[in-house]
Amino acid sequence: MADFDALQRAYRATDGWVHLTITTDDEWQRLRDTLGEAALADHMWDHHERHPADGEAYRPEFQLQVEDDPRFATAELRLHNAAELSTVITEALRNRTQKEWVDLFEARGVPHEIRTPAGTR
Repeated sequence: MADFDALQRAYRATDGWVHLTITTDDEWQRLRDTLGEAALADHMWDHHERHPADGEAYRPEFQLQVEDDPRFATAELRLHNAAELSTVITEALRNRTQKEWVDLFEARGVPHEIRTPAGTR
């Protein structure tokens, strides 16, 4: 069992940090759905030369698949599998800008904050 909560920490976007503040199953479902929709949108660009979010060549290295993942089915399991969940979220958030995530999270009611973790820039 991890000694941290993957849904209560900061994650790096392409140009900054987004701190998730997920505390309920409903909030988790909104985060999960938002990340899944973003991954699907990114996947649609896999045959295109450039990714619209950053103008760089896009290579889909990651596809979010948490909806049916039994490791994340309950709050207790998400806490128990926090290291794996943290990896999933890290991979998802690193592909878009801070503003893109803030816009998506605000539109879908995903609790978050904008702050920089201590000792980082």
